[in-house]
Parts: sequence; C-alpha cells; structure tokens
Amino acid sequence: MNEDCLREKVEKYSVLKSQGKLSEEREGALATFNEVMDLLEEGRLRTASRRDEEWEVNLWVKQGIMLGFPLGNVTTYNGSADISFVDKETFPLRRITPEMGIRVVPPSVGLRRGSFAGKGTVFMPPAYVNVGAYVGDGTMVENLAGSCCQIGKDSHISAGAVIGGVLDPIEATPVILGDNVLLGEGSGVTQGSRLGDLVTLTPGVHISKGTPVIDPIRGIAYPNKGMITLERTRIGGINFYTLDKVIDEKDPSYGPEVPRGALVISGVMLSSTGTLKTVPMVTKYIEDKSQRAYALEEALRS
Repeated sequence: MNEDCLREKVEKYSVLKSQGKLSEEREGALATFNEVMDLLEEGRLRTASRRDEEWEVNLWVKQGIMLGFPLGNVTTYNGSADISFVDKETFPLRRITPEMGIRVVPPSVGLRRGSFAGKGTVFMPPAYVNVGAYVGDGTMVENLAGSCCQIGKDSHISAGAVIGGVLDPIEATPVILGDNVLLGEGSGVTQGSRLGDLVTLTPGVHISKGTPVIDPIRGIAYPNKGMITLERTRIGGINFYTLDKVIDEKDPSYGPEVPRGALVISGVMLSSTGTLKTVPMVTKYIEDKSQRAYALEEALRS
C-alpha cells in the first residue's frame, strides 16, 4: 500500500465531491473508495491511530469513507424470505468466512463494509459494527459498535451497551476503548470519550462529553476539559462532590478520558445550581483483569 498516493487520490475526489462533480470521475473515485474500505477491513488503515502516546483522527481516511455515500445508489439486500435491507450499494454487510476466525451469531445484524474485526472476536445478537470501526482480537460485542470507534483486544461490550459513532464532522474524534475493557449491561460510551486499558463500567453507567467522571480516590474529576480537583461536602454522613479547579487542560472537543484500571459506578454530585445529579464515579482501581470480579462485587455491595 502506498499510503501517500492513496491519500492524494482521496483528497482529490473529496474536492470534486464538495464541488458536486464527483460523478464526472465516478470510476476512479469508486476504485479509490473500495481501496480504502478493503484496507480498513484488513486493519491496515484506521480512522484513528495512536502516535507518540496521543490519539489522532485520520481525516483523509474518513474522507475516503464519505466518498461512498454519493457514489452508491440505494438498493435492496435480501437477508431471508421475510427480511430485506435497504441501503447504499456501497455499504453492504461484510462477508464473513470461517477462516477469518470471527463468529457472528444469528440473528446479529453483522459487520458493515469497511469495519475491522480481529481474530477470536464474537458478535452476539443484536450486535452491529458500523463502518470505520476497529474491534481488536478476542473482543465480544453484544450490541452497537458505532462508526469509527476503536476497541482494543479482549474486551466485552455487554448486552444493551452502546458505543457511539461519528463520521461527520470528519475532524471529530471517535470513541476509543483500550484493552480488557468491560462495559456492563445498558452502559454507554459516546461523543468521543476514551477509556484506558482495564476500565470497567458497571451496568447503566453512561459516559459522554457533557458528563464529568468523578474520582474521589484521587480527589479529581475527568470532564471533557481535562482534570479538575474535587471539593467534598459531607451531609448526613453522605459525601457529595463539586468541581473545583482545573489542574490539567486538554482538547475539549472530545469526551472525558478515564484512566487505566478504573472501576466506574453511578455516583452523585452537586450541580452548580445546588441540585443533585447522577454522575459516573470511580470507586476502585485494578491492576489485572483477574481482580475485576471481586472488585465489582465489592463496589456494588458498598
């Protein structure tokens, strides 16, 4: 793969797309789009990648995906005698073979064109992996893995858990999950939030751009702005927390970053208006996935 050459072609056709002239060079544009999609499925291209310990969005790769929408006509895909799907002809479900080492258990919706799944991945009903997503080796997905999300290896996305997706605007950072992450039933990670390795969300916990994650253990909170110190108020034997001073700023365009090993449950903090609101709260840190079962039980009992 000559990445620079492919990038130049994507950028050329993206300009034509913005000018409404893509149909004039449809054949070349379609070939470029399909090359991008094939490389995404092989894991040789990614919509976001880690460089020098920082995640960066690969804008041109997302531009390559976006070429497929004006290039594709709407068509019908026949799933069975009773079920059919209607979508762009450029975005069918991926064809999965046993040799790939991937299990897609019926009636999962499946993996969309341009998504990657590593060896030993399992997709349980009603799993769906959208375009541009990356699912690492050994991970199980039991619900939605949104467009362009990046999921590490040996993770578990439980029933009803949602990982948000983003294609447009192209500069938006997708949701990023590390290795050995566990999302409990009905939990969610959206709006470009990031979970480090070994992070665990208990059932129902939702992390998004507008919701800070409070960490009483370290006395700080993780909003989309970076890190903020916590101020504790004790009322009737119960601790309540408010945000205090910013101590480490980051790019606020994506959601909170939850550090490695954090076990997150639903907590309570005081809002700026003095009312109570439910927020994600770190209750423990683990160093190895073998500690997770005990830590979960302890957190939910306390």
